[in-house]
Amino acid sequence: METDIYYPKTYDIIYRSGYVIGFLGILLFALSYLFSNWQGFAFGISVFYLGSLISGIFLLVWKKEVKIFILSCIILGIIFGTGFLFFRNPEILIISMGFVLAGLAGLYGKEAHCFHFIEGWILTWSFPFLIFANLLLYGLKLQNNDSVHIIFSIIYLVIMLLALSFLIKKLRQPLMQFCQNQD
Repeated sequence: METDIYYPKTYDIIYRSGYVIGFLGILLFALSYLFSNWQGFAFGISVFYLGSLISGIFLLVWKKEVKIFILSCIILGIIFGTGFLFFRNPEILIISMGFVLAGLAGLYGKEAHCFHFIEGWILTWSFPFLIFANLLLYGLKLQNNDSVHIIFSIIYLVIMLLALSFLIKKLRQPLMQFCQNQD
């Protein structure tokens, strides 16, 4: 396929490395949440944000507006996340995660659309659910309930497994494979 977009193989490798880093962040996040290790939880979120940012920067899409939207969401989320470090306000953390998950939903959705990764579709649609559920739990002051903690631990572990399956498919895919659903 001929294209006038400069996108060497090294960009594709870096793009995929963002998914690897992001998955490591999801893994740390899920396990830290499960075992209530809040220092690991914060580190996991930071690694997750870094991986999302790397993939967002090196994303190849045919409409620049899509990339601008995805990167804007991720960067805004990181800015709010930095604000959480200073103010320790849970609402800021939820907003931060919401923006990053919105951007990441775009990344996974692009892969699902182009390469028919079912995990990508599931993850894309699970992120808005997670944002809404966390806002609802916080609003109802149920975030410290043991039953809620168990339910969310299971949800995060399922998301981690879906992200792992997605990552394996993405890493097995030949480099520089172009979108199969191009319009």
